Amino acid sequence: MRILSVLSLAIVGFATTVYSRPAGCHGERNEAPVFEGPATALKSVPNGESWLMKDGNDFAYLAKLRGSPFDMGFAYGQLFSAELRDQIKNGEYMYPAIAYGIMEEFGVPMQLLSVLDQGILLRIAQLMMDINWIVAAPWIPQRYVDELQGMAEGAGMDVQELKRMNILPELTQAHCSVVGAWGVATKDNRLLHLRALDWDAFSPINKYPSVILYEPSEPGSSPFANIGYLGLIGTLTALSKAGVSAGEKVMIVNDWESYPQNPEITYWGKPWMFVLRDTVQFSKNLAEVQTSLESAQRTMKIHGGWASAADMSFRGMDYAANYVNLYDDKNYPLYENISHPQLDGVFFLDKHVQPSDDYCMASILREQHGEITPETMYRDIVGYQRTGDNKWTVMDPVSQEIWVAWSQFEAEVNAFERSPIHINLNDYWTETTFLE
Repeated sequence: MRILSVLSLAIVGFATTVYSRPAGCHGERNEAPVFEGPATALKSVPNGESWLMKDGNDFAYLAKLRGSPFDMGFAYGQLFSAELRDQIKNGEYMYPAIAYGIMEEFGVPMQLLSVLDQGILLRIAQLMMDINWIVAAPWIPQRYVDELQGMAEGAGMDVQELKRMNILPELTQAHCSVVGAWGVATKDNRLLHLRALDWDAFSPINKYPSVILYEPSEPGSSPFANIGYLGLIGTLTALSKAGVSAGEKVMIVNDWESYPQNPEITYWGKPWMFVLRDTVQFSKNLAEVQTSLESAQRTMKIHGGWASAADMSFRGMDYAANYVNLYDDKNYPLYENISHPQLDGVFFLDKHVQPSDDYCMASILREQHGEITPETMYRDIVGYQRTGDNKWTVMDPVSQEIWVAWSQFEAEVNAFERSPIHINLNDYWTETTFLE
């Protein structure tokens, strides 16, 4: 009887250790089962193939594109012609609120804003995006113009609609979380990267979650996967076959003295989603990522994170029009013992304005330091922190595995509550490409 009592206490203690909510956290651990596939083939065209991974309400569109920028765009349009036309409508549903918010921020009188109907706000938003594209055009690489033109021709669409959708991120802000863990911080000395997108959780663009694999013929390119939504060719989240991953979060500045200098923005430069994509497409290591970031004509204020399999390391980032700074696990300038401790092999920024006094993420990382796994990120951090309401991705640049979830279309179910979709990109890369 005594043995049974001791055993019962041990079991209760173990359960408490595993499932008790970490200090400072208010969410619940994500216990949703992992969906492993398989993917069902949808369509094949001369320069691409598409698949669908689906299990009930959990699904993602996959595609592989190859060739020149125009060729890849044309294949993209052919593979998803109906979906892209519908996605434009989903994007336009958001535009009036974005235009309203921008005008309100710039001091347009409320008596004027109150008389603008949705149709007028839509046209104002379209004009804003058209102007933003014109202003940024001198810094937008021709490859992106060609890819969008190819997509428009392949899908039978107006390219201007696609340009608007792809310039939209210059006009919006998302909170998000960034976590890198490597070496001594992880179980089995892995390299792991979490990018959680906290932005308009139930935006209708979540009707078309996507993982688009590119195998470009452009010299210097690495094959890479863009993880986001159909129609967006810039990078929200990405992982290359060379093992470079990227993700960002907005930089909202309450006190600029927390930064080396006052971060500035401009619209005269290269849109940040194109900057991020170039770091993944053309960089093989962190030194090349840094060079790419520093040489770009930057626009917005953002934070970011990059992992590199070649370096088995990770860098966080502060990025603005007037400067860019990269940080490792020891030189971040805003450490704080409770909410942001220094931990070897860890860089993190939670979803709040930085510096943040929320200590949920810090509690999890401190408690699991030395044993961090992908599950730590997609079950504990994502769930307990309630980060990634729109989308989250955990990436292993070495094994080329990703775990990803999006918010549910037409239902108020956040991504951080949903099943991880597990994809091994090695199952899709061409074994020997013309790039290698």
